[in-house]
Amino acid sequence: METSQNHSLEVILSPALYPYRTTVGRHITVVIDVLRFTTSLISAFDNGVKSVIPVASLEEAEHLKQQGFLVAAEREGLKLPFADFGNSATDFNTSEIAGKTIAYSTTNGTVAMKLAAENGPVVAAAFTNLPAVAAWLETFDENVVILCSGWKNLPGTEDTLCAGALVELLAQNGDFSIVCDSALMALAFWEKSKPDLRNIVTNASHYLRLIGLGVDPLPDYTLSTGISEALPVFENGRITNKSHGN
Repeated sequence: METSQNHSLEVILSPALYPYRTTVGRHITVVIDVLRFTTSLISAFDNGVKSVIPVASLEEAEHLKQQGFLVAAEREGLKLPFADFGNSATDFNTSEIAGKTIAYSTTNGTVAMKLAAENGPVVAAAFTNLPAVAAWLETFDENVVILCSGWKNLPGTEDTLCAGALVELLAQNGDFSIVCDSALMALAFWEKSKPDLRNIVTNASHYLRLIGLGVDPLPDYTLSTGISEALPVFENGRITNKSHGN
């Protein structure tokens, strides 16, 4: 394990473990929910959404719906009856969202994002925007915690792999020091798995869960690395795109 004076880099494999992190004080948190919140959030910003309000409870989501907001909401992988959108990247491939603010509530991802927001800015990452997130993090003088959303507080294959890929990118420039075994585990898993990434993810439990529900997790799109420059950052109650030109 590396020990230097550079910024610390820690991976938390599920939200249940976040309170036990070794990183203290203010830090930037990277929330990863590949299947599907962060992938879909990136898609929404690529299609022109102005901002997103992450919502933990369905009651709050319904209240915002009554106030006139568009709402994206799912539980157990399925779109809720009152919602305008579900939690798939294709749901946001529409001009209807351009310039709008959307309230968004999911089983795992929005909960993880709100959990981390008490400690500093939170950026959403997935394979689709991973290089952009890595480059953005390198512009800050901050420690970084990568928080995998997983499934109901359990680790998930796809989020752990994406965390490992981000660790690899950040460790390459020497500005970050790995400070936990979980980061080393995620990195090793990624290095072993990346030649067969699609096969491994499409055999993961959450992918198979979605398929069983009749939901297509879009593996070709979801696993395409670096196709987006979007930087969805959660600060002051809303998620906005911090990429150049926004």
